[in-house]
Amino acid sequence: MRDVYIASSSMINISRHFNRGYKELAGAVVKDVVEGASVEQLDYMVVSSMLAESSLNQLDLATILTQHLGLKPMPAIRVDTGESSGLAAVEIAYSLITAGRADTVLVVGVEKATEFPTRVTNRFLSKVLDYEVEVLRNITPPNYAALIMKEYMKKYRVSREELTVWPVKMHDNALRNPYAQLKFKITPSKVLNAIKISEPITLYDMFPIGDGAAALILASSRVARKSGKEVLLVRDVVSATSRPLYLRDDITRFESLATLISMLRRKYGFRIDDAVCEIHDSYSIYAYIILEELGIARRGASYKEVENLVYVNVSGGLKARGHPFGATGVYQVSEVYNVMVKGVGGVKFDGAFGLTHSMSGPDYNSRLCLLERVV
Repeated sequence: MRDVYIASSSMINISRHFNRGYKELAGAVVKDVVEGASVEQLDYMVVSSMLAESSLNQLDLATILTQHLGLKPMPAIRVDTGESSGLAAVEIAYSLITAGRADTVLVVGVEKATEFPTRVTNRFLSKVLDYEVEVLRNITPPNYAALIMKEYMKKYRVSREELTVWPVKMHDNALRNPYAQLKFKITPSKVLNAIKISEPITLYDMFPIGDGAAALILASSRVARKSGKEVLLVRDVVSATSRPLYLRDDITRFESLATLISMLRRKYGFRIDDAVCEIHDSYSIYAYIILEELGIARRGASYKEVENLVYVNVSGGLKARGHPFGATGVYQVSEVYNVMVKGVGGVKFDGAFGLTHSMSGPDYNSRLCLLERVV
């Protein structure tokens, strides 16, 4: 297997880009990432978008983008694994290079989530669940987050007030992120008294809907050395699926994530306390469970550790940076890259590893991308 490096990254601010189409959003980051990569050619493009068929009425987004952007003839595919599509695109790009099928792969995550009213977009989002089993019975992602939060509070005897610390922290982090959607402070009281989405989940326990685009260029060691971009190694990208929520023995556990982090520990001797992390906190209760599955915090007590977490979701996370669905995983890898190489908002991580976690639904599938600093 060949080594894979990040040669360049690019993002735009997540917002309600009513005056910009998906082609314009993708075009902006592609232009920027190609200029920053110092590579002679692109061998492959992988595009991630979750809502293209629903919100854009568009199939084969990868081909349409290569045509619109005027890219030279090359293989191009579009990836969809629900909310984790962005990291799935990185996984495919990584696999293409390690297998010797390409030396440089352009990864583009783009989403237009504001083409329709919020209620319609939420209906589209529900399709990450099983349409015939769950969606037709009016089960939605916020309903599951609410059930999990209730069970977590009961199991660990945690109060609703104690679980407000995560969204407050994420809004604070987003203030220093130029790409974040929600750049304002909130208080525990504001979380508790916000509009109820699904009891006990409120508006400030979940992500905002926004449009976004992010891009990466991954390169083989030969290209990275030649271009002087041999800085961050993509050590591995791993993924797993899990059982639906209604078949789990314990809904406060994320079994596919637990499998993946155990795999990385065994394979690389990876230690979570030597990593900067971006995790998939689409709902605040998910953040607490993810912190526990990763070993960052004690089970049932992760809310007590939040204030001390300097290098987790420096971006503000899905909660405040935003969650442009199919583009989110690409944003997360770009953010970890920036924190390790350049620094973000005065925060720079000089440790060995960067870890990105993305998932769809309540851990219906999970992906981990492990970056390692080249010494």
